[in-house]
Amino acid sequence: MALPQIDYPVFEIYLKSLDRKVKFRPFLVREEKLFLIAKESKEPDDIKNAILQIINNCCLEDIDVNKIPLFDIEMIFIKLRAMSVGESVQLEFHCKNEVDGVECDTTTPYVLNLDKVKYVMPEGQDNKIMLTDKVGLKLKYPDLGISFDVEDEDDLYDVAMGVLFNNVEYIFDEENLYKPEEYTEKEFEVFVESLTLDKMKQIQNFFTNAPRVVLEDEVECIKCGFKHTIHSEDLLSFFI
Repeated sequence: MALPQIDYPVFEIYLKSLDRKVKFRPFLVREEKLFLIAKESKEPDDIKNAILQIINNCCLEDIDVNKIPLFDIEMIFIKLRAMSVGESVQLEFHCKNEVDGVECDTTTPYVLNLDKVKYVMPEGQDNKIMLTDKVGLKLKYPDLGISFDVEDEDDLYDVAMGVLFNNVEYIFDEENLYKPEEYTEKEFEVFVESLTLDKMKQIQNFFTNAPRVVLEDEVECIKCGFKHTIHSEDLLSFFI
């Protein structure tokens, strides 16, 4: 005799990059197992792949999660976690408030409420940047697969060039669009090196001022009573 099928709730998460809500189901036991195995490996690539696989499993619409920007990946994972396990995360806060010239140095337990997570959007952000009167490029926000890790300062230029190369949707002029598959990374490097510094700054600002997922909260020290404002980004680090 076949075992009964278990129904699960369906909920919607608003994704900024799509400007609409997308249907998801909660984590199941198999997703939790997948994530725990990835965490135990302590390999960043394993954890990234697990996060993308979990989101793909739980998404009930036809969306390519590999192309979703990092800020939406963060929002999805946090909302999935809240819907599946609970919106509260038990943490501790170390008080550094000075009382009569001495640091309080008290650890206060507090509950991080994931329902307070929100998008912070830059003002006047435009993903099309004109490099001359006739030539420009269209950028896209980095996804979870992009690595900004630099082991040696000598590699910084190559890493930055790689990030930029992988996040240009296309280059254009008055007559044509030039997509990444139509030029080599070396040709792209030569193209970038011909830009003026102010145009390169505009490109850098696009990535520096990308949308973010943040959580702002307050915690009151149990000893001195000082109210600390908590501003947290890189929220995936709470679960990795």
